[in-house]
Amino acid sequence: MDSIGQKLKKARKLKNLKISDVSRELRISEEILKNFETDNLQDDINTVFLIGHLRSYCGFLDLDQTEILRQFKDSQIRTDKLDIEIKRPVDDKNFLFSNKLISFALIITIFSSFYFLFIEVDKPKREYALIPDLPENYIATIEKANVTSSSKIKINEKYENDNLAKLDTTPNSSSAIASVSKNEENKSIITLKFLDDTWIQLRDVNDEIVLSQLMNKNDEYSYDIDLNYSITSGNAGHIMVLIDQTVRGKIGKKGEVVDSLVLNKEFIN
Repeated sequence: MDSIGQKLKKARKLKNLKISDVSRELRISEEILKNFETDNLQDDINTVFLIGHLRSYCGFLDLDQTEILRQFKDSQIRTDKLDIEIKRPVDDKNFLFSNKLISFALIITIFSSFYFLFIEVDKPKREYALIPDLPENYIATIEKANVTSSSKIKINEKYENDNLAKLDTTPNSSSAIASVSKNEENKSIITLKFLDDTWIQLRDVNDEIVLSQLMNKNDEYSYDIDLNYSITSGNAGHIMVLIDQTVRGKIGKKGEVVDSLVLNKEFIN
């Protein structure tokens, strides 16, 4: 059985027509007509247009349009079935890459789950020590006071300046030097030794603040007993009193609040 192209070509030659003659009469490109006759139909042309051109070509050559079109449609159906049956081969490289990517993501997920479930949970939580609050009645006093920067003050500046002034007044007098040395021997020094972190405030006889700060454990503060400083503290049990390096006891019990306490030579506790 002749193909569609063979039938068209035979009919055209029987009429002694050239493809250019048919193209001019039907206004169909020569390329399409040649493709019809060689059974090489273009995939980029819509099937509806191909059928229209084929019908015109058959009519022009006096061929049976019904038979030609039926044969054309049958060939199209066979071609479609063949396209469906041919499956695109799997790209092994892409397949392997996808598997590797999935495996990597799975490993990351498992590792993250293990880390947060077992390692992060076992980490010891930080603990923070809480500093006990100061007595409420002294908070306002602390805020108003000028805190000194030195944590250890051994001798009051006023006491040192007084002694230097006395020495400078009569630098060439041996009797004056002896008198000063004698006076120093008669003076008593109070030393406050802090057994733990403790807030303290000292005021002079004019109610001026001399010291107001949180003293650290083992800090010491010394001053002339004649200055009559008044002591205020939120924890008297943490302050040990020494007079002339002799222990006289604590100024109060642990947790006891003292207010404006003045120490003298007779103090003992």
